[in-house]
Formats: sequence, C-alpha cells, structure tokens
Amino acid sequence: MHYRKIDPRAGLFILLLANIGMFLERTSMQGNALAGVIIAVLIMYGCPKIATGGVVFMLLLYCLQTFVLPVLPIAFTNMFSVFVNMTRRMLPCLLTGALLVKKCSVPEFVAAMRKLRLPQNLITAMAVTIRYFPAISEELHHIINAMKLQKITAERKIECYLVPIMLSATKTAEELSVAAVVRGVDSPKKKTSAVKIGFSVTDIFCMLMTAIGVVLILIFVKG
Repeated sequence: MHYRKIDPRAGLFILLLANIGMFLERTSMQGNALAGVIIAVLIMYGCPKIATGGVVFMLLLYCLQTFVLPVLPIAFTNMFSVFVNMTRRMLPCLLTGALLVKKCSVPEFVAAMRKLRLPQNLITAMAVTIRYFPAISEELHHIINAMKLQKITAERKIECYLVPIMLSATKTAEELSVAAVVRGVDSPKKKTSAVKIGFSVTDIFCMLMTAIGVVLILIFVKG
C-alpha cells in the first residue's frame, strides 16, 4: 500500500499538539493515551516500525515504574524515577519527531517553513538540525561496521561508541552549517523551489484526530 509523505506543516502542528498535551497532562494515564494517539498517527503515515518501537518502549517504561522501581533501594528509586517519568512524558514528542525525520526531507521542510514565513535565521538553524541527526546516525553505522571487523570486548564497546561520536559531532555540525551556506539557505533573496508540498486528506485527518484526541484526553481521561 502506498502512503503519502507527511506535509511538514502538518508534522509541526502535530508536534505542537504533542507538546501542549505533554505540558498539560496531570496523570500518567493521560500521557499513555496521548502516546497512543501519536502511535495511531504513525500507523496512518506508514511507519509501523516506529509505532511498534513506541509501544514496546512505552510498555518498558510502564514496567519500570510499576514493578521495578518500587522494589529497588530508595537511592536507586530517587535516581531513576525522575528520568523514567520525564522520558515517558516526552515519548509522544519523541515519536512525532521521529515521524518528521523519517518522512520529511530537508528541502521539503525548508519549503514548508518558507511558506509559513518564518525568519530566515530560524529556517537555517532548523535545516541544519534536521540534517544533523541522519548524519550522526550514518556515522554510528560506520562505527558499528568497523567494530565488527575487530574483536572488541563488551567493556570497551561503550567507549568505542562514545569517543568517535563525540569527536565527530562538532565537525559534523560545522560541515552541515557550511553546506547550508554554500547552498544559499541563508540568502536574503527570494527563492524558488522545485519541491511541491501541500496538505493531503491524510494530513488533515491526522491533524484533526490529534487535536480532538488531546482535548478529549485532557478533559475525560483521569488517573
């Protein structure tokens, strides 16, 4: 089945609603319901892997909060309970961000932000940020492939992941910034775009579903 790519403006609207729901939620049940709405949106846009990962991660956080943390020593509970709770609250926003990164290319995102008449400095920063995560992911795959060619012990794997990523993070950001400047992203001149974007029926349906879902969750879902 063919799934249309999400319009970046629809993705930003859904992300805004996810943030509003996150900040206004009062109970964990509301947060779980909001995550369920975003998972339904992911399925609508043909992202079953991200949706499945969201469900598994949500269940993992629930098990940690319900069964694991209560039986741990108080020191560990105080240390990890805030982290687990904040991760659970941010899950809808993280899933929406994953949808945007998966389904929106940088040219589409830039074209959408220009249609929204956002400041050019913000457009440049957002374009570099969106391209940054796939670049880091690609770097991580290179590190994994290099580790497969060597006998790396389990104790050294964390070091072999973190050190190259930390060293290349700044360099990658600088290279992406220079590439954006070379392509004229920050030019004040009026620009044309070969990328065609527009709202589809799926976009409108998902925006309405998310908006109605957030309102109903905040009003009717109790702890």
